[in-house]
Amino acid sequence: MTTPDFSRQGYQIQRELGHNRSSGRVTYLATQLATAQTVVIKQFQFARTGVTWSDYAAHEREIQVLQQLDHPSIPKYLNAFETDDGFCLVQEYKNAPSLAEPRQFTLPEAEQIAIAILQVLVYLQQQHPPLIHRDLKPENILVDEHLRVSLVDFGLARSSADDLSASTTVKGTLGFMPPEQLFNRPLTTASDLYGLGATLICLLSGTPSATIGSLLDDAYRLNFKSVLPNLPIGWTRWLETLTAPNPQQRYPDAATALQALQGIDQIRPAKRPPLALALGSTFVGLGLVTIATGGLIGWLTMRPPTLTPIGPGSAVQELKTTGHCAGCNLQGADLRGLDLRSADLTNADLQGADLRGADLRGAYLKNANLTGARLETANLSSTDLRGATLPDGSVHP
Repeated sequence: MTTPDFSRQGYQIQRELGHNRSSGRVTYLATQLATAQTVVIKQFQFARTGVTWSDYAAHEREIQVLQQLDHPSIPKYLNAFETDDGFCLVQEYKNAPSLAEPRQFTLPEAEQIAIAILQVLVYLQQQHPPLIHRDLKPENILVDEHLRVSLVDFGLARSSADDLSASTTVKGTLGFMPPEQLFNRPLTTASDLYGLGATLICLLSGTPSATIGSLLDDAYRLNFKSVLPNLPIGWTRWLETLTAPNPQQRYPDAATALQALQGIDQIRPAKRPPLALALGSTFVGLGLVTIATGGLIGWLTMRPPTLTPIGPGSAVQELKTTGHCAGCNLQGADLRGLDLRSADLTNADLQGADLRGADLRGAYLKNANLTGARLETANLSSTDLRGATLPDGSVHP
C-alpha cells in the first residue's frame, strides 16, 4: 500500500503502526513539520470497498469523545483534517507497546498497571453522563518500561445514557465483551470492568488475547484458575468479581473495584514462620535457661501440642486478622461495622451474626448460612451471595 502524502496538511509520515483494512483505518507514526513533534495519525478511508457508514460514524465519534477528554493516560486530541477519500485524526504519541506484545510482569507490576487503568476508568465514569470505553483489551492498553499506562482507541466509546440496544450490530471483541454488550443489553459502569478483568488474566497468564475465548464457558464466565493456579486468593476473588457474567455481581463501578484491589494487601494474612522455625527460635531463647532448669527443653520438645477447636470467638479474631474465614463458625458473632471488603466467607456459618453497618463490598458469601443474621445498613454492593441462605431462610439464586 502506498504511503500517503500529508505534507500539505503539515505532517510527514514516518511509518505505519497498524491497520484494520476491513474498516478502512490505517494508523501512522508521523512528524508535525511546524513543530517537529512526533504524533499519531489515524487515517479513515471512507471510500474503500466494504467500509460502512457505522465505521465512518465510529471514527467521527472517536474525535468527538477525545475532544472532551483531558487525562494524562489518554493520548490528547491534536487535530483532524479531510482527505480525498476520508479524513484523519491526529493524536499525541505515546512511546509504549501494547499489552498484546508478549511480556512478563510480576504481580506487583500487574497491580500497578491495574490501578492505573482503573484510575482512567474512574475519570471516564466521572464524566456527565459517564463514558463507557466498550473495547478494553490488551491491544488498546499501552504500557511503557516505567509502567506508565495509556488507554487508546475510543471508536466504540459511548455515553451510559445512549440506547445501544436499538442497534442490530454488536461491536467489541469476543472474550473481552461482557455478556450484556454481546447481547445488546444496557451497559453500565460495571461493563468495562469485565474487559479489564479479561485483560489482566491475559497479562498474568501469558494467554494471547486471540485465545482468551477458550476460557469462556456456556455462561460466559472466564474459567481462568487453570492458567493461574498459584494466584493469591484475594486476587482470584477480585478477578472473579470483575468478570462475573451478571453485571449485578461485579463491582458497580471502577472506583469500587479500585478500592477493593487496594484493600487486597490490607486483608492478606501476614506470613507466619514454619512451625519448626518458630519452635527453633523458642529453643534458642531458652538456651540460656537450660543450665538452671535442667530438662525444661526436653520437656517442651516431648510435650504434645494442645489443639483448640476454632469457635466463634477465635473465628472472629481470625477474620479480623486475615480478612478471611471460609467455612468458619461465626454463629452470633458481633461483626458490626467491620471492613470486610473482598473477605472470603464462603460456606461460613453466620447464623444470628450481627453484621449491621459492615462493609461487605466484593465479599464472598457463597453458600454461607445467614439465617437470622442482622444486615441492616450493611453494604452488600457486589457481594457474592450465590447459594447463601438469607436471614429470612430463603436461598439466594
